[in-house]
Order: sequence, then structure tokens, then C-alpha cells
Amino acid sequence: MKTQILLILFLTLLIPNTSSACECPIPKSLELVQNREFENSDCILIGEVLEINPQNDTFKVKVIESFNGDENGKVYNGIYNRYCEAIIDQKGKWLIYGNIDEQGLLEIKPCGLTRSFTNPENNFQVFVLGTQLGVKPETDKEKTKRIKKAHSDLINEIEILRSKR
Repeated sequence: MKTQILLILFLTLLIPNTSSACECPIPKSLELVQNREFENSDCILIGEVLEINPQNDTFKVKVIESFNGDENGKVYNGIYNRYCEAIIDQKGKWLIYGNIDEQGLLEIKPCGLTRSFTNPENNFQVFVLGTQLGVKPETDKEKTKRIKKAHSDLINEIEILRSKR
């Protein structure tokens, strides 16, 4: 019996744990999340995602507009954690909050406000703020209203970022 327990313990430690899911806190308000992101991000930019590699969770983005000093036109190689928000899953225009890691990669902030211009409502933080999570299923009218609000919030957030420059 003791040998079996030791064997199980040894195998458990030997097998790598690849499930590193995040637990994103439920946001109290969009303004609080925006302030947290602004204070804790090395890079805040509007960028054009040029390439996506979902096999290794990487992407390439060209800076269109920077809110903290990056030069327009600069191209970053980026990485995200597929188990956390936000996942760069489509080419196009994105608002990106991130940090630069040791290898010089733009690392998307987990549980943050990075989101596409096309579907800003797909970000968990934005989705939760736009719904009464777990209360009742959304009607089509409520979903349409939430999507419009997510787009409006994105435009307002960009204006706030421009004013903080």
C-alpha cells in the first residue's frame, strides 16, 4: 500500500500540469477595471493584428495609436494565455493592454480589457459588466443592447485614454 501511494505521488509530480486556468475577479465597475489596466500596463495601444498563431498562442500587431509612448508603426510579437482572457482570435483592430516580458514579447494582461473593435463584447470583463450573470438567460433584445453598450464603452474608453496621454 505504501509503495502504491509513493508511486502515485511520484507520477503526479512527474506529469506536468498544463491546466493553468485563471480566476478573473468579477468586476465592480468598468471604470475600476480601466484604472487598474491603465496603472498596471507597460503598453496600451490600438493595434492592427496582422498574424495569429493559435497553436502557440502568439500574434503580431502593428501599433496604430499608442497611449504610453510606443511609436506608431512599431510591430510587436505578442503572446497570450489561452486559459485566460483575452484571446487574440481574429485579425483586425484591437485595443491592447499588456506588458513586455523578458524576451521582449508583448504579453496580454490576463483578466484585462484587451478586446477587438469588431467584437468588444466577447471580453469576459466587458461581458460580465453588461449582464446580470447567472440571473436569467438573455433575450435577443438584451443581447443587442449589451453589444451596443460594449461598443460604446470601447469608444468612451479610447477617449479617456487619449485625455490621459
